[in-house]
Amino acid sequence: MPRSNRSHVNDAWNASVIALVIVLAGLLYVFGAAMSGDSGLTESVRGAEIFDTRNLP
Repeated sequence: MPRSNRSHVNDAWNASVIALVIVLAGLLYVFGAAMSGDSGLTESVRGAEIFDTRNLP
């Protein structure tokens, strides 16, 4: 009985780790797309102002 119980615990940990990796990969993708500005993620924010600070002293 303890052996099958331990197997269920290991399966639960494996599933939770896989789910966590998938969620973190999705967040990394979304934040990477937002930071790069190549997608429409930043264009969809209404009323956002863009400050160009490249030429400031």
